[in-house]
Amino acid sequence: MGQQKIETCLWFEGDAEEAAEFYVSVFDDSRIHDKMLSHDDWPGGQAGDVILVEFELFGQRYQALNGGPCDPFNDRMSLSVRCKDQAEVDYYWETLTADGGEPVMCGWLKDKYGMRWQIVPEAFFEMVHDQDVEKSRRVMQAMVQMIKLDVEKLKQAYEGKQ
Repeated sequence: MGQQKIETCLWFEGDAEEAAEFYVSVFDDSRIHDKMLSHDDWPGGQAGDVILVEFELFGQRYQALNGGPCDPFNDRMSLSVRCKDQAEVDYYWETLTADGGEPVMCGWLKDKYGMRWQIVPEAFFEMVHDQDVEKSRRVMQAMVQMIKLDVEKLKQAYEGKQ
């Protein structure tokens, strides 16, 4: 397989290397590919500082850029993680909200670097795409009332047991 054509570049104020190392520690099958050092002083740092980190999460490549102070991450862009079960939802939720991260709503959270994530069980997608519109509607109504998604409560809504 050739090199990935499009990579998401994430802009950090100065902690791109720390963030990339954190992300590869959270997700299996992940690694740092390269770290580019600045040859000159720049608005976010000095010559010799890491300016760009190329890393991979589950086969998807990203760039973490130390771009200096600018607009913070916001909800207009997030990384969505499909989870096989509640245990996986709980793991990613707890790990990504630790040390200064915070829950948002509807399965969304903000990590300690300000990056937004959606932690979503695969079962949600299966239920919400059901051809039975009423079942799908109940699942959506249950989801919008949650902070962290709860597979069992979503299933109860799907089955009309709420």
